Amino acid sequence: MAAGFVKSAQRTLEVLEYFAATHHPAGVGEIARELGYPQSSTSVLLGDLARLGYLEQDGMRRYRPTLRVMLLGGWLQDRLIGDGSLLRRMEQLRARHQVTVLIGMQAGARVRYILTLRRPGADATMRAGMMRPIGRAAVGKALLMLRTEAEAQRILRRANAEEAEARRVDVADVLEDISASRRRGWTESGGAVVPGQNVLAMPLPAMAGQPPMAIGLGALGEEVERQRPALVAALRETCAGLRHDADPAAGGTGGTQRRRR
Repeated sequence: MAAGFVKSAQRTLEVLEYFAATHHPAGVGEIARELGYPQSSTSVLLGDLARLGYLEQDGMRRYRPTLRVMLLGGWLQDRLIGDGSLLRRMEQLRARHQVTVLIGMQAGARVRYILTLRRPGADATMRAGMMRPIGRAAVGKALLMLRTEAEAQRILRRANAEEAEARRVDVADVLEDISASRRRGWTESGGAVVPGQNVLAMPLPAMAGQPPMAIGLGALGEEVERQRPALVAALRETCAGLRHDADPAAGGTGGTQRRRR
């Protein structure tokens, strides 16, 4: 019974993350197909979420989230990033540089994307909630930049133990890459996850009460190569701005303090 409850909770969150990634209403069949669920249980789940007020159904029997979903995280937005500055900065990065913007956090020996803002024409299967190999994905390696070498080595060894042999990384090579990345302040995937695609990534400034996170900017390899100096500068500017916002002494919101109304 407990396993069933866990699966239902996971599917509920994956449905909400699906809407966050697609930005459009969807019917039972589409959601079941895209998420790989049985259609009958998907119909029951969506109906329950609608009855609870998290989804609503339009005249074409398609579902979409209600404002109740947004309000669930309203206190976090106000407490941690004031006026939505993190999301606003991510949107600006996507629009200015025509890149996919990723934010991820460590999930065991992998990295989980908690925000994906896709560039025009990007792979539609990329969405929040996706997991990637921590030693291959740029966002994962950016998170390892925050670890000691011994910690990073343990995580990489665990990741290799969970991967098929053909997907394992050379731990020594990755550690050397991470060491060089720490010195320059950013890292990249170089097509190690998706051939022909590249992501530049950097650790985000610490946010009180939140686990370490990292940001990545991705596009086709040649596009990243052409924009590399501008993308690195944009990552640095974004992190500096978020650091300033979280520092009351610098005139920021203080990160952990609720903004006075």
